[in-house]
Amino acid sequence: MICPMLSALKPTDDHGNPVDRECIYDNCRFFNQQQRDCNLMMASRAMLKMAEQGPQAAAPALSPTALTDMERRLTDVGKGLLHSSMEVIEVIRHAGQESIGKVTEVGTSLAQRFQGLELQLKTGPHDFETRLAAGLNEVEARIAARLQENDGRIAAVLEESEARTAQGLQAYLGEMRATFDETMGRVQARLEEQGRGVGATAAAASQSLDQLAAITDLQQKVAERLLEEMSLLSANARKLEQALAAIDKKADKSADESLQISQQLLLVKGQSEKTHAALRGLHEGNRAVIQAVETQLQRDQADLSRRRQEEAEECNNRGVSLYYRGALEAALAAFRRAIELVPEYAEAHNNLGLVLSKLGQEKEATEAFQEALRLDPGMAEVYNNLGFMYHTSGKFDRAAEMFGQAIQSSTDSAVAYTNLGNSFYKMKQPEKAVEAWRRALELDPMNENARRCLRMFQQDPGNN
Repeated sequence: MICPMLSALKPTDDHGNPVDRECIYDNCRFFNQQQRDCNLMMASRAMLKMAEQGPQAAAPALSPTALTDMERRLTDVGKGLLHSSMEVIEVIRHAGQESIGKVTEVGTSLAQRFQGLELQLKTGPHDFETRLAAGLNEVEARIAARLQENDGRIAAVLEESEARTAQGLQAYLGEMRATFDETMGRVQARLEEQGRGVGATAAAASQSLDQLAAITDLQQKVAERLLEEMSLLSANARKLEQALAAIDKKADKSADESLQISQQLLLVKGQSEKTHAALRGLHEGNRAVIQAVETQLQRDQADLSRRRQEEAEECNNRGVSLYYRGALEAALAAFRRAIELVPEYAEAHNNLGLVLSKLGQEKEATEAFQEALRLDPGMAEVYNNLGFMYHTSGKFDRAAEMFGQAIQSSTDSAVAYTNLGNSFYKMKQPEKAVEAWRRALELDPMNENARRCLRMFQQDPGNN
């Protein structure tokens, strides 16, 4: 039985000698000890059997074209669901951010208003009481000044009236005394002269009586003036008492209004605290809803990623089976579908490179191998496959370089040493080739390829 891994080798070497491509059974890592058969061959036969039994086992109404169309539709639906879920994520995220921004703005505005109200509550009543006390002190000072002013005016009027009355009386008495003295002197003179008659004496007496009547009228006018001033003072005092009573009422009313304002401020503060608590609860509820939606979206994305990974692995396995059956175009499509589902699938990139190298597309195969190495630099089989492609295309120095990388990356590097020896042999470096083959046998004494290469080298007459 030909080994599936060695089927890519030519039946003969460059000298026309047959190449041993037989399976080594127990010594191969792909050999199934329980089934006593090659795992790769069993998988290939199973796929062939499924392909042969497919048309009979499938339902009559489902043709290959219908299955392909169904697969395409399911793929389109999956893409649509992914696109819709991403749009829903964006819409919910933007709405949550706007809601959080609005709630935060309202909370900030309310907090500023609360601070202003608290400052007013703390400073307002004290300032009002201070201003009220200052106003009352000012009113009291004004009233006291007005009373002092009125007292001064009353005293001045009284003093002026008394002074005028006293001066008038004194002046009048002085005049009367002077007049009386003059009259008495005249009377005496007239009596002494004895030339005056009784008529002149009567006229002088009448004049004296008229002067006494004038003095009496003046005294009555002074008394009336004093009574008028006293009535004005009484009226002013009553007005002052009324003004003081009005001021007292205003002061009481201001105190009541201050108390009502304080109570209203307390009510506003309590209502504001309730509103702030309600807004805080609404904010917490919105945040919980957003977190729940994001968690569900993450779960959906994880589930979608898992299903895409499973589908990609299924496509990759189908491509491997098709590759060993020789259906290279179908295998190429399967590997590309696996990469489309999971772009970072390194094994699928490696298998794609193998198919492309089989199809002679060396440039595309090299790009696929390099992408696989970029995704997983530790894949030794990729270096080995890339080196084998360079070897078959005659680029032996590049092949030797890739086999060296495979030796550094692999724990089981016997195959890489064998291939390295083949490249050194092609590069006309037999010593290095022999050393590599011997190293391969040291690592794997059952390595028939390395043993056969050494035997062929020793049997070649040109090397002895």
